[in-house]
Amino acid sequence: MSANTPLAKARTRRVLAKAPRPLKLEIGGLVQRPGWVVTNVNAVTRNYLDATVRWPLEDASVSHVYSDNVIEHLPLEATRAMLREAHRCLQPGGVIRLITPDVRAHVEMYLSGAPALDSAAAQHYRALGLHVEHPIDVLRVPIGEFGHHAGYMYDLETLTVELERAGFHSVVRTPTGSSEHPDFDGLDQRTSEGGAQLSVEATR
Repeated sequence: MSANTPLAKARTRRVLAKAPRPLKLEIGGLVQRPGWVVTNVNAVTRNYLDATVRWPLEDASVSHVYSDNVIEHLPLEATRAMLREAHRCLQPGGVIRLITPDVRAHVEMYLSGAPALDSAAAQHYRALGLHVEHPIDVLRVPIGEFGHHAGYMYDLETLTVELERAGFHSVVRTPTGSSEHPDFDGLDQRTSEGGAQLSVEATR
């Protein structure tokens, strides 16, 4: 725990208490967004929120929950706890949007053989300074890098089951970078990976 964390936790409680209801909550965000309460657990975050334990929010106080490339860092039971809290805090009809690497898409790229090395995902990983020399690297990177080995990975079927288990319905895959819900439209950061990211929305 950094020296900032207690201050950031206290700040989060104040910000959440003062925010007009229903509020829009981002989990794992790095950039402040107008109209959103953006939280994270890193050492320098302004608003600290561990989304895997009870949120300091009352039931049905949130209209939108957004989380981009967070759940793959969490063990499955921690993600289940996060989804239960999101369901509790969202108002009826509220929506959650999750972005995470799509394991099925990466497997399919790997199975394509040499063309995987020219894929948008491979180019993105190289741009991050990661080693992509063989098709297996397109599968290895999203599982073995970024600390994902300590978390849990998803495809559409698995994430749908987990969202429904938490009480959500109307689970749909959406194009990365766009949404029928204006408040989500344009938020996604990873839009150039050629389908390697899984973008899912579900309704409370």
